Amino acid sequence: MKPGDKISTYNVDFMRYASQLDWVNSVLCYRYYQGLSNQIQDPISTWEQGKPTSFQDMYVLAMTINYCYWKRDCECHNARQAEKEALESHSRKQGKASTSGSAMASQSKANPSSVASSAKNLSSKPSPSSALKKQPNTLQVDLSSKLASNGKLTSDECKKHLENNLCLYCGAGDHKLDSCPKK
Repeated sequence: MKPGDKISTYNVDFMRYASQLDWVNSVLCYRYYQGLSNQIQDPISTWEQGKPTSFQDMYVLAMTINYCYWKRDCECHNARQAEKEALESHSRKQGKASTSGSAMASQSKANPSSVASSAKNLSSKPSPSSALKKQPNTLQVDLSSKLASNGKLTSDECKKHLENNLCLYCGAGDHKLDSCPKK
């Protein structure tokens, strides 16, 4: 797994090769762990309960950590975006104040309540620890009907995404593939 790769691609490739080999559970677990990126290996190696010894446990833990990593990455992106928008808004207000005179300058300061509401919206997202508890239940989703053997969307699924204006990578409707934050 290369840095920045998604674990779903790695899992598809690993399972394809593992199905052709006659490895025992402990070897599968070891090889799977060795192929993971550092962003997933590091939390596994320091896991409170110790490294899993079965392939299934290692697989579930890696998927959970990967989910938390990308969820946190998305939260950081949203926080940076909110901060950028707040600064731009503040700059626009400052620009208007300097052209209107000093009487309006006192009213043009950044609105702390808007920054506070942005922070409140960001803090209302579930923490990675709560996502960690919820994630294993969602790992049981069967994606075989949506993904081809190469890990990409099937032609039917791709067509459905295009017809509904959904991102071809994550399936969200607020952006396209080229600007996908999860890509």
